[in-house]
Amino acid sequence: MEEQFDNHFNREEIELLARQSKFVQRKGKLDGFSFLSLIVFNSDCLAYESLNDLGTKLELDYDIDMTKQALNDRFNKYAVQFLKTSLEKLMHKQLSVSDSLIQCTEFKRILIKDSVCFQIDESMADSFPGSGGSGSRANVRIQLEYDLLTGKVVDLSLNAFNDQDAVNSMLTLDVVNEGDLIVRDLAYMHLEALNGFLARLGHFLSRLQTNRKVYQQQDDKVIELDFAKIAQGMRKFSVQKIEETVYLGTDFALQVRLFIYLLPKAVYQERMRKLNRNAKKQGRQLTAESKARAQLTLFITSAPKEKISIDTAWKVYTLRWQIELTFKVWKSIWKIDKVKKVKQERLECYIWAKLFIIVISWHVLWFISKMLRQLYGENLSFYKAMKTIVFYIDRLKQMITGGTVAAGKYLAEFLLLSRKRHLLEKKKSGNYSPEILFGAFTVSNTGMVVSVEG
Repeated sequence: MEEQFDNHFNREEIELLARQSKFVQRKGKLDGFSFLSLIVFNSDCLAYESLNDLGTKLELDYDIDMTKQALNDRFNKYAVQFLKTSLEKLMHKQLSVSDSLIQCTEFKRILIKDSVCFQIDESMADSFPGSGGSGSRANVRIQLEYDLLTGKVVDLSLNAFNDQDAVNSMLTLDVVNEGDLIVRDLAYMHLEALNGFLARLGHFLSRLQTNRKVYQQQDDKVIELDFAKIAQGMRKFSVQKIEETVYLGTDFALQVRLFIYLLPKAVYQERMRKLNRNAKKQGRQLTAESKARAQLTLFITSAPKEKISIDTAWKVYTLRWQIELTFKVWKSIWKIDKVKKVKQERLECYIWAKLFIIVISWHVLWFISKMLRQLYGENLSFYKAMKTIVFYIDRLKQMITGGTVAAGKYLAEFLLLSRKRHLLEKKKSGNYSPEILFGAFTVSNTGMVVSVEG
């Protein structure tokens, strides 16, 4: 395993990528390895430091003397491409690792995906347009998708805010493989995407859109489900959940299993208060259909009963929130959204460098999680462990650049530290991904689970 981390920062390979991306076109003061090291391991400071500060660090740490203007010139389109391709190479390496950290019988992978957005300087509105109106004129959107069973990142991309999730869901269909379970937010789960998952022999679990009509075959005709009658009947007979086979789309081409859960009255009333507030702000009236559906929580899946049951579906869907907690770590610990006014190429270098070091740290922590689980039967708090990595970033740098022996020493020390400082603490309220995975699926106890909760 140590060799994998050593290979993350192979100098010869990095220099080759620098030449291929044209960041290095002739021999000069600044080579690809020094630039990547400076940007990646100083990425937290790039949001605050001046070019003069970076130049000072370059001289003290790498013995390279460059003027502010010369360094500024190196933040160009070739530098952006160099950092981007370096990250792609890194992701390819972690995907090629064959170790499965969790053995799940029902699915080969559980892919969860979402995006995080943050505001940047309005001068970049042409390249990264924002939401418009009263919102910011310039925002970036980062898409992340990873396998919850192994921690392997399968998609990571930088986009403009108005590159919507629905469009992205079609652009990344090629990451779906046979035997996968896709769990995503509603924005990604339109009909074309769902059919795309099935075409690649994957399965999906999703909430049902509030305006999506569903149909059912009764005798020789197809009828639209009446959710008002369903809710009324469930309350009358004290039924908490039911399952139906239904069709989506006006051509009834997509057949799915529909899980219908009746909400407690207090939860329903709170949901209605929110719906009424939003409707009032938008100057519209709630429809009878909206009021009826507000009594229910609705999920759809293409998976057969032996893989996902009505008793486990809701909990399985809550696994999607792990990615929201991951973004919280990105912002609160890595401060990926803290940027200042700089030229576009420097901003993009900052973001790609931040993502590069996040992926390396992510890989380290999933390895530590596996060891904690296998050796001691204990679970890692991703949040606690990541705080330590960021605070002692120089130690991570020494591990990555120091060769196989340094990598092995770092991992062994971090494992022992994690047993003392980074264990997941169970609280009275809330479900945790370890409990959900082991409760919903046939998961080997020799595997690993990770939580980003503190």
